[in-house]
Amino acid sequence: MDMLTLDKFLRKETQSEKKYKTGRGFYPYEKLPLVKRGKNLVRLMVVDSIINTTSNNLLNVKKQSRYQSIPMHAHDWIEINYMYSGCCPQIINDIPCILRKGQVMLIDTDIPHSTAALGEDDIMVSMLIEKEYFNSNFFNRLSCDSIISSFFINSMQENARHDNYILFHSENSRTVPLYFNEFLCEMFDPSINSEDMIQSLIILILCSLINSYEEDQERTELGINQNSIGPILRYIERNYKDCSLESTAASFNMNPNYLTTLLKQRTGHSYKDLVQQQRLQLAAQTLRNTDRSVTEIANNVGYENMSFFYKKFKTSYGCSPKEYRDLYRNHPGRNQ
Repeated sequence: MDMLTLDKFLRKETQSEKKYKTGRGFYPYEKLPLVKRGKNLVRLMVVDSIINTTSNNLLNVKKQSRYQSIPMHAHDWIEINYMYSGCCPQIINDIPCILRKGQVMLIDTDIPHSTAALGEDDIMVSMLIEKEYFNSNFFNRLSCDSIISSFFINSMQENARHDNYILFHSENSRTVPLYFNEFLCEMFDPSINSEDMIQSLIILILCSLINSYEEDQERTELGINQNSIGPILRYIERNYKDCSLESTAASFNMNPNYLTTLLKQRTGHSYKDLVQQQRLQLAAQTLRNTDRSVTEIANNVGYENMSFFYKKFKTSYGCSPKEYRDLYRNHPGRNQ
């Protein structure tokens, strides 16, 4: 499948779309079970049978049907929406936003969201990714030591708070549409080595999306769009040793109280928690990859009180730093 064929394939009206367009039929969302998510009663979505899927059924791809809105719903898979053409108004966790051509939306498990009816030129493709897809091999290829990458780790934890989403302003990216289009060609018209290519393309897509955050931050000179917390997270990643709530808020021309509320609403974590998370992740990485002493590692990531460091590390990883290092070295292939 080449790009022209892909374009025609995505724009061709399906039988369901033809019915929705003429008003002769609608998807029976009212038959889906109602569940409570936060303050909302939402429909619990299940994976359709009319989708393209990988051989292990952990990664599914579906073009969003046009001409019919989707009511507030939730599901237990991670959703990555790519706007191939046009735009899509959405409400995610009670926050209205618009996904525009070339942009990508990453939605956590169990988060309430809805979409308006798409028009003829509005083509949105969704990756539906089961939590089991993210094994140790995946995180070996995509660093798990950044706050953005921890989005995926959080999504796999049963007791974690699932109310996060990230809007990637990737419309000016050179690589995001390139990798997404190649990915869609492999999903809709698999080649001989399709499985390996798909896995590699997903890594390339995610790396490109992280790059788009960097470019967006530089382009806006540390400005912030109300629908994106990416630049703030990247700022914390870079300045975790000596940044404070006040200094971070000042860098984005924000009130510290507003920044606290925004981060809590969008990530489920406080500012202090995010800084601690970044420090501990880097400490764990250093424990895995070097023979440096625990004290030296703790001091290097910003901890002067060793008792406090040991307490926080054990809370996050369930063992002491030394036990973590020994456990990892005895089982190097374990999930990080």
